[in-house]
Amino acid sequence: MEKASCAVIQDLLPLYVDQVVSEDTKKLVNQHLQTCRACQKEYEQMSQTMSVPVERDVKVFEKINQKWNRKKVLLVAGSVFLTALLCTAVFMYVFYFEKLIPYSEDLIVIEQQKDGKLISNYYGKSHAGIHMTHPIEVEINGEIKNITLMNYVQTIGNSPTSNFLQKDERIGPLTFQVPESKSVDAVYYGHFDVEKVMLTQEQTWKELLQEMTLIWEK
Repeated sequence: MEKASCAVIQDLLPLYVDQVVSEDTKKLVNQHLQTCRACQKEYEQMSQTMSVPVERDVKVFEKINQKWNRKKVLLVAGSVFLTALLCTAVFMYVFYFEKLIPYSEDLIVIEQQKDGKLISNYYGKSHAGIHMTHPIEVEINGEIKNITLMNYVQTIGNSPTSNFLQKDERIGPLTFQVPESKSVDAVYYGHFDVEKVMLTQEQTWKELLQEMTLIWEK
């Protein structure tokens, strides 16, 4: 094979570095580089400028892309979490927020019908939530009585002071039948937590009833 000049070899070096030359050309360049120091330096410089930075750039870009993808995932997950938390908070406030309606004789009236059943009449401006227990046997002043605990509460959805979600078209009072009312001896009104008395015993019946108002008694 005829010896190639440095000019020819240097023209072939870009293709040689990119490995797109034929086997014969590759052998020719290899043989020349073994004996020519000038072309060796040219090859080394060309290899560094054409090959190394490209590989580094690709790796750097991949790392940046991976970091950005992780940030996007964290941002999306954080946004979803905050949105769910906000919706839960609003839902809990609207549907579970309650405020006790103070008792007054013209607002809440217990009426006993001819058949012995008890009816609770609420004369507020709008519908309200109601809590009421079944008759509970309690010793009061040495006597066992069946008492019912009850209260009306103000809520966001159904408030006694506004028609926030619905229009109140009732003509008379809001009525509610007291459960098992024929066996009830007394009805107490106010805030109550039966679990504190019957389960955890954090409070006695006497203490609880002192905080409530007796609104009806047989």
